[in-house]
Amino acid sequence: MTKDYTDIGTVTAMDLFNRKLAEKVQEFAKKHLPYDEPCARLEFRDKLEEAERESERRHGFVKLDEIKVDITDNELEKYGYEDRFVLDEDQEDYVDKVIEGSRTQVIIGHTLSYKCKNRGHGISVFIPIKEYNEMQKPIKKEK
Repeated sequence: MTKDYTDIGTVTAMDLFNRKLAEKVQEFAKKHLPYDEPCARLEFRDKLEEAERESERRHGFVKLDEIKVDITDNELEKYGYEDRFVLDEDQEDYVDKVIEGSRTQVIIGHTLSYKCKNRGHGISVFIPIKEYNEMQKPIKKEK
């Protein structure tokens, strides 16, 4: 007899993937680097559907406890490679502040907009002004 329900509290392959992906996205966000999360999700979903299709071919139905799709950190790392992206736009981000009685706009950082080369996903990364300025410092030439 097949069961057409899922036990509550069971951890699925998608749950495990989402946890690993969230950690990887957070890692890249802390470094102010783009990460192609949409492509990672699409490609994992393709692998999962392939595993489900094979399970259905073998048993006539999908055995959820049999489906295992392992994703390593190295596989997730590739979605953050620099060559996956094209820099689309660099925008300054402002906030209004009152300085000596007058309202002025102060730059608090930059938002870099990237486009994924594979599928054209838009990815934006905010970089605080201090980190942005350090990235932009030219290397001094020795005389």
